[in-house]
Amino acid sequence: MPTPPKSTTFTIGAKDESTQTDLAATYSIQAVLAKKYYKGTSKPGKPYSFALERSDTLVVTTRVPGYDTIEEVMVVSCDTCGMYEHIALMEKESAVFTDLRANQTIRLDNVYFDQGSYVLRKDSHLQLDKLLNTLRANPNLKIEIGGHTDNVGDRRLNLLLSEHRAKVIANYLISKGIAESRLRYVGYGDARPIAPNDVEANKEKNRRVEFLVLEN
Repeated sequence: MPTPPKSTTFTIGAKDESTQTDLAATYSIQAVLAKKYYKGTSKPGKPYSFALERSDTLVVTTRVPGYDTIEEVMVVSCDTCGMYEHIALMEKESAVFTDLRANQTIRLDNVYFDQGSYVLRKDSHLQLDKLLNTLRANPNLKIEIGGHTDNVGDRRLNLLLSEHRAKVIANYLISKGIAESRLRYVGYGDARPIAPNDVEANKEKNRRVEFLVLEN
């Protein structure tokens, strides 16, 4: 009887869903049972891989600039295979947010700040321009921009940081010609988590910027 593998090499890459072209991607992966967190990148023809020492459930978030961010949940069994390969199929990001309705909240997945900073990184502009185009296409649209943090550090500083981040985004939109009267910005700090602040993967989910549809 063959000896079962002691570990599984998990390998992941990304492709354009329509063209099947290999894409460069970044991954945030939570191993639920092992309570471990992995972060890595892949390039066309060079997937990202790591070793799992036990059967586990993985929560995999894949990001590619210009494509919708996807989150997938999969079970990987170390008892039955030495290698587990997965391809994340990515859909190109649309130019605007669609099907908006009052009181709807949408996460701005590809908006980035350095740790503890409210200086907007240039690779955020693609996502913010999508929001900008949405506001231009819907002249009656009014939104609230909300900043959120995890629970690490001083709560007062986190609240201030989240407010500054939301304000920076509002100022970006205003600088592109959106009327200030259509925007509201609020910092919530760690008051509205969407996941437990237990492991890094969940903390990353809580460090986010969203917009709330006030009127449309």
